[in-house]
Amino acid sequence: MIKYLTIFITMTVAVFSSEESYFDFNNSLENYIYSGGKGTINSNSKVVDVKLHKEVKKESCTKFVKPLNKRINSPEDITIFKDRDIKPINYVNTISLNKLEVSEKKKKFFNMILPAILISKHKFKVLRNRAKRIINSVNPSSSDLAFLKKMYKKFDTTDNKELLIRMKTHPVSIVLAQAAIESAWGESRFFKKGNNIFGVWSYNKNEPRIRAKEKRGNKHVYLRKYKSLSDAIDDYFIIIGRGAYKSFRKHRNMTNNPLQLVQYLVNYCELKEKYTKKLRRFIIKNRLTKFDKFRIDKKYI
Repeated sequence: MIKYLTIFITMTVAVFSSEESYFDFNNSLENYIYSGGKGTINSNSKVVDVKLHKEVKKESCTKFVKPLNKRINSPEDITIFKDRDIKPINYVNTISLNKLEVSEKKKKFFNMILPAILISKHKFKVLRNRAKRIINSVNPSSSDLAFLKKMYKKFDTTDNKELLIRMKTHPVSIVLAQAAIESAWGESRFFKKGNNIFGVWSYNKNEPRIRAKEKRGNKHVYLRKYKSLSDAIDDYFIIIGRGAYKSFRKHRNMTNNPLQLVQYLVNYCELKEKYTKKLRRFIIKNRLTKFDKFRIDKKYI
């Protein structure tokens, strides 16, 4: 027993002897897990054989979540989720968390945004499943065809295969990282006044919006105003689905590994690769991949 314990300790120290080695091993492990258990895990050129026994239960997803709309009057109103099956709390407003200690502020922020992401992801999963069923149907109904036409318009394509690619969503960890960065941890004026998490611009004078203080040339800049956080997340997924993110969508259809995917969000920000590297570091530092395992409690579906 002592002999095997000594071997285990020696191997552990060798693998995790530096921070970089830790991340290499962690990334390799995540690549293995996100790939569905195919291949091997490599750490410092040493192959470690791992077998994961995982039962995948396929479930048809046809029902929308019943969100629990809630106002925030103080940080205490934000629910901290301890279990992976969570209530679909959809906050309809936000407040500043600046007076909290850093660790508490981060915890409150992530738990404020988390349910909205899961509500939205489930919504698009239901819509995508319906679109897929219609596409594979021999004799779709008129209402089904009307629905498909609506999705074509929303995601700016008439190609069925491309539509399903565009309707897919990506890991929660990526959305949380972008939400924190783009909203300055929730301190953005547009976040607090309009639930606009990602600084999405408005080009339609007939929609609810907020005018920015700055101008672009001689023109005023407006940002969208949303009724709730889940509405903002919905819009975010549509923008990613139809915008200049073709490479990201392509790889999103191949892997769910957030640390691999973020590098393809190069067109999201003018900073290009600096932005994607920042996202990757942010996900690792804040251990956001743990949120990828969270889901809406089935009793709310």
